[in-house]
Amino acid sequence: MVSKVIAAFAGLAVASQAMAFIPWVNANGSASYFSWQNGGSDTGLFGSPTLVGGDTFVFFPSNFRAESINGVAGSAYDRLEFEVIAHAGFSFTDIRVTEFGDYGIVGTGSVTAAGTLFVTNLDTAQVEMNDLVTTPGSPITSGFGNWQGNAAVDVGTQNATRLRIVLNNNLVAITAADGSVAFIEKKVFGSAVGIQIIPSPGSLGLLGLGLIAAARRRR
Repeated sequence: MVSKVIAAFAGLAVASQAMAFIPWVNANGSASYFSWQNGGSDTGLFGSPTLVGGDTFVFFPSNFRAESINGVAGSAYDRLEFEVIAHAGFSFTDIRVTEFGDYGIVGTGSVTAAGTLFVTNLDTAQVEMNDLVTTPGSPITSGFGNWQGNAAVDVGTQNATRLRIVLNNNLVAITAADGSVAFIEKKVFGSAVGIQIIPSPGSLGLLGLGLIAAARRRR
């Protein structure tokens, strides 16, 4: 089972190299504490964001889903990329990712959610990265429920004012050839992924891909 998951991820990586970068409709703009530019993704599954409250991007991906039926594996992949530039008097301290989704398995199968956050300081070329940690942990092999993933990168010691943020996401579903069904998706009550960008000094800026908790509280 594990070897099948690894092979599926390898296939996704090769396929992504041939895909064109799909810009957001609002690929450039300005928020409360920073501006952003060159936003987009490899496959377009994230879609384009809506800016909420002056500092929160909200995405509603409807097809970021992997499904497997009767032994035929399914997968979904996207890689998000954008740059942020702090307004005068601010720098960045932390970048935190929270993802939400649901899953279901009937029969024999498994589902996996994985991803990695990369943050590059464009002034120093220093790169920090952190893998997504999911709850429950992947692979999931039975039942129905919700999953959550988290990753964080600390750039507080770098006095960073220009960052490139890259988040790659993979979903894989695998079943046995006995009529089993499995699915996993980035979707819980309409939300998918949140990226929280914390500037310094003092105030918090939220940049979210999905309805993260802060965005929900504002409604």
